[in-house]
Amino acid sequence: MSSQMKTEILQGDLYINGKWVNSPEQSYFESLNPATGELVGICAASTVEQVDEAVAAADEAFSKWKNTPIPQRASYLMKASQLFEARKEELARVMTMEMGKVLTESLGEVGVVIATAQYMAGEGRRLFGETVPAGFTDRNVRMVREPLGVTACITPWNFPVALASYKIFSALIAGNTVVWKPASEVALSAKIFVEILAETGLPAGVVNLITGSGSRVGRRFADHPDVKVISFTGSTEVGQQLAEMSSKTLKRISLELGGKNAVIVLKDADLDKAADGIVKSAFTTTGQRCTAASRVIVERAVKERLVQKVVELTKSMKIGNGLEEGIQVGPLVNDDQLHTVEEYVRTAIKEGGKMVSGGQRVQELGGYYYQPTIIENVKPNDTIAQEEIFGPVLAIIEVDSYEEAMEVNNGTVYGLSTSIYTESLHYANRAAREAVSGLVYINNGTSNAEMGVAFGGMKMSGNGHREVSHHAFDVMTEWKSIYTNY
Repeated sequence: MSSQMKTEILQGDLYINGKWVNSPEQSYFESLNPATGELVGICAASTVEQVDEAVAAADEAFSKWKNTPIPQRASYLMKASQLFEARKEELARVMTMEMGKVLTESLGEVGVVIATAQYMAGEGRRLFGETVPAGFTDRNVRMVREPLGVTACITPWNFPVALASYKIFSALIAGNTVVWKPASEVALSAKIFVEILAETGLPAGVVNLITGSGSRVGRRFADHPDVKVISFTGSTEVGQQLAEMSSKTLKRISLELGGKNAVIVLKDADLDKAADGIVKSAFTTTGQRCTAASRVIVERAVKERLVQKVVELTKSMKIGNGLEEGIQVGPLVNDDQLHTVEEYVRTAIKEGGKMVSGGQRVQELGGYYYQPTIIENVKPNDTIAQEEIFGPVLAIIEVDSYEEAMEVNNGTVYGLSTSIYTESLHYANRAAREAVSGLVYINNGTSNAEMGVAFGGMKMSGNGHREVSHHAFDVMTEWKSIYTNY
């Protein structure tokens, strides 16, 4: 790689104990734009020894940080929100170049980071304890939340900074210190994120950035006795492995995992509204989100009309480079993901599915583009009705009743998000109660969560913990009971 090229590309380094690490001995890997195949930058590949250095720095910083008054900790987050606003355009563009989502989505994601910083800063004033009536005279009893220590945050590439903000900001306001491992595909976005946090004046060691091999870093986090919490978002398979490895040190672990989300459409539904919600849920972020709608479970009486509306909306979507104006669907993140989507579509057709729309690469654009795809005649137990694809593929499943629809909805190992479109108060309330999902939407798509509302899944979509709301502190803190006799 020539020195001239190095001046034209971005460089992502490690951040350990308040310093950027970019020694001549450091090895790097490439970050490629999935829309064009062009080199975006080079990113540091950490060693196990550097992971240990980051954990040691966070561990050393913990004792002082946990004793920093919470309003002072909150002030760093409020300052960060202002700095994120100032660098919003820059961060959004780098995100789009790294992982392909359209620029409007990237800008919206940075907006989520800003809102999360403000929300978690406010939550610092609400980290309430409890006073409990004592069973003896001359005694006071109270319970307080205590931080746990070094928190390892592991985040995926599909939401490079929003998911990081959920984890990192709740950890910091609770009094924990952080070592962050982002997905390799978005290491450059992570560098900007940490640059902004460093600019707030956070003490050295409070936040550390480690990039490189996920398996190497994740295993060391799980094994390390000084890592007290792991907060992970990613695949169910990797989450299971982390949980098993972490059990040996009894560390707290929060898992936000996969989904096989469905939109149920009953025959009394507003089909225009349903079609719009389905398309947005299925194909935003090119279907690469844990809450994406990948199944439509529709009553037979309205199936044809609904599919026609969904196809019309889908065919009107503009596919291309996310940096270009008017683009609605960007590329898949890399070649592996493109091949995965193609294989699932081939399997669906072999199992009896009928292609309604899409089903092909977009060859003329270059990059890793795949058409938004709709497949009907899918049976509840078909592969594409059961396994998470993480791409722009929508399976249409016909049913004869609400009861059958809910049985199909609940008939996967996942339980993240369920949507139902109906004008019936009866069925809307039954769905809210009967859907085995962490999120339930009535007359809305599967991806429209709000700040301050608990986010997470049931069954194999998670291990019961929640993010975004004050319930994040159930992961980031533990209770101490204090008895005072007088």
